[in-house]
Amino acid sequence: MPKIFGLNLVGVLVASVVFFMVGWIWYGPLFGEAWMAAEGMTEMGAPEPVWLLGGLIITIAQVIGIGLVMRWRNVADMTAAVKTALVLWLVFALPFAHYAYIYTPEHNATMLMIDAGHLLVGWVVSAVVLALIK
Repeated sequence: MPKIFGLNLVGVLVASVVFFMVGWIWYGPLFGEAWMAAEGMTEMGAPEPVWLLGGLIITIAQVIGIGLVMRWRNVADMTAAVKTALVLWLVFALPFAHYAYIYTPEHNATMLMIDAGHLLVGWVVSAVVLALIK
């Protein structure tokens, strides 16, 4: 099986696509209107392909990071994968998400919850996929 940074390439790609789709659902049908209102937007056009590509690259990098930590911890099952993702989210993603909350004048709690929630679900789902496709 092909590897990337010692991780199963197929698992990384599948987890990345699933995480990317979580974002599409999260910022679309689930919380799209709330997100746009929190951003002060009235309508959103189709995103530029270059931004979508950038988002996919960022997603792949996150999945590789989660996978590396799982490998270093010898995560062997889905329960351990979920626990690992939750801890990583708590100590990395949630603090990073707070930067925008703290440093923007609006201190928009809605944006914080939507963005941090997306990362929580995306990281957990990615970890589960990586645990299933080793």
